[in-house]
Amino acid sequence: MADTVITLEPQPALPARERAFGDRLRLYVLPLRAVLHLRLSARALPGAGDIRIAGQPLPQAPNSWSGDDPVICCVAPDTWLLLSALHGPAELEAAVHAGRADRLCTIVDLSDAHAALALEGPDATAILARGCGLGLSESGFGPDACTNTRFAQLPVLLRRAARQRFELIADRSVAQYLVDWIEDAAAGLDHGA
Repeated sequence: MADTVITLEPQPALPARERAFGDRLRLYVLPLRAVLHLRLSARALPGAGDIRIAGQPLPQAPNSWSGDDPVICCVAPDTWLLLSALHGPAELEAAVHAGRADRLCTIVDLSDAHAALALEGPDATAILARGCGLGLSESGFGPDACTNTRFAQLPVLLRRAARQRFELIADRSVAQYLVDWIEDAAAGLDHGA
């Protein structure tokens, strides 16, 4: 039997766009971003507070984030996800190398593998509650909160970007499914209230 060769074509990114559901909810497909995964070695962890990425310290508390651009999300005690709309992956990686103060780390460029969505408005938490089991009150999931969770049965990084704005970072291959899921869930909300 002859070998079967399957050629995979690159999957196009979702085009950046915005959709309003009444005046209480907006869905954004955000433009492509640089996404880097940074992990420090066990020996480097005690000095993690000294590391600066583009002048910003690494947040130390897991499930917290800091910064405007890059946004630095602490997703585990030794792991951070860096997100940037202004800097390309190579530029962001150079900033990590410059700021790591010779501490041993691994850096993985995940930019081509991820897509970013945002939900904004008073109904954003209602939509998110339909797709995940997290308590999203401001007291439980505050202004600097982020976490890896499941939303619509898919793994995502959920970040509260502002009081009524949440960002979801997900694998690019499921981004269209997430958009469709959110649109379906939003259609069930009473937007006249």
